[in-house]
Amino acid sequence: MPPRLRHRWTALAGATLAALLLASPRGSGEEQPQARVVVVQAGHLLADPGEPALGPHTIVVRGDRIASIEPGLLPASQFGADARLVDLSRQYVLPGLIDLHMHLAIAMDADVATVASPARLALMTAGFARRLLDAGVTTVRDVGDNSGVTFAVRDAIADGQLPGPRLYAAGRIVSRSGGHGSKLAQPGEIPYEPARCDGVESCRRAVRENVEAGSDWIKLTVSGSGREVAGNAAAPPDMFADEVRAAVDAATQAGRSVAAHAHGTASINLALAAGVRTIEHGTYFDAESVRLFRQHHAFIVPTAFVADYVGSRLDRFAGGADGKARDQLQRWVADAKSTPLRAWRAGVPLALGTDAGPSFGPDATARELQLYVDAGVPAAEAIRAATRTNAEALGMAERLGRLHPGYLADIIAVDADPVADIKALRAVAFVMKGGHVVRAPHAEE
Repeated sequence: MPPRLRHRWTALAGATLAALLLASPRGSGEEQPQARVVVVQAGHLLADPGEPALGPHTIVVRGDRIASIEPGLLPASQFGADARLVDLSRQYVLPGLIDLHMHLAIAMDADVATVASPARLALMTAGFARRLLDAGVTTVRDVGDNSGVTFAVRDAIADGQLPGPRLYAAGRIVSRSGGHGSKLAQPGEIPYEPARCDGVESCRRAVRENVEAGSDWIKLTVSGSGREVAGNAAAPPDMFADEVRAAVDAATQAGRSVAAHAHGTASINLALAAGVRTIEHGTYFDAESVRLFRQHHAFIVPTAFVADYVGSRLDRFAGGADGKARDQLQRWVADAKSTPLRAWRAGVPLALGTDAGPSFGPDATARELQLYVDAGVPAAEAIRAATRTNAEALGMAERLGRLHPGYLADIIAVDADPVADIKALRAVAFVMKGGHVVRAPHAEE
């Protein structure tokens, strides 16, 4: 899309959000006035996911931070006359979930994907963000939205004007001509074009334009889709090594990290050697990949959820001009769903993301956790991936992913032990984000 037209569409999206904000009561959701001090009585505390749960503790929240964590269930009055009590004495309390791979403004519906106006995309994205927060997802990294709508939603959430997860947005996908994310779609051509990466200079330009537009991360598509022949284990990369290095260097110069979409072995290793922070999907990593993951302190984000979705609709996704035959696609689904376990066993830093968007339910992150466990990853390690490891991948390990004094008060609770039954995370009973209570069925004033 020409820059002038793209800016006009982005401006229209911003105007739509402004109208939405004016029409929405400021007191709804996470914008409700909060007491300065919130006292959370936790019956079972998973302060450090991956470690054993603690018994009864009291979490004291002041503003947006955890001020202290005290043993036992202490009364709110001990912390001030205006302190608000949240009774979770029967619940399992843990950090808010983090999803490292979402597309909040990309729907599976062909009409939405190809011809939706910025106004429709803005409304859809804002609604999905609210549902995610209610489901206990308090932080999201959006790894591709060529329309620019996600920037507007991100900023509205950060300003307290819309309820939603803390959002880190990559903006336009950086892809070569004809590469993943830049092809035609039925019934018409995608009006939101990715940033073109055809040669070293254009790759640098694409990254710099994204940064100028507001990107928190840079997303490169180094391989084809896993659904395509170009996503096979032995498929060559979609980009040349100098193109990937140029994009990573430009991102590093601007203080941004890079997420690389890569399925094939050569694509994964090329991206890791260039210095990307995360590998998205990573289906066909090998022993050399493991070495590179460790050398570069990179993370894998397997996205088993989307593979499971494709597996449930093989006839829909098989074939086509670039697609795999049904039996090939079925093998890829099995390989992709086994990636979390293979990565965990190999010692690759295991993060978690879904590749979900508004066409899916807000429980996609919890379902990804279930798929990790189904593959053989211990539940405690799956929860660690969705909290502590994801925070580390974001460069937020000192602020997110644990419940410690000084950390942001992103807290959720469920009624059963998620380590014993990971499905408990599909029914979140309490959500706090940055000290704001979003859902509190057991709250008292």
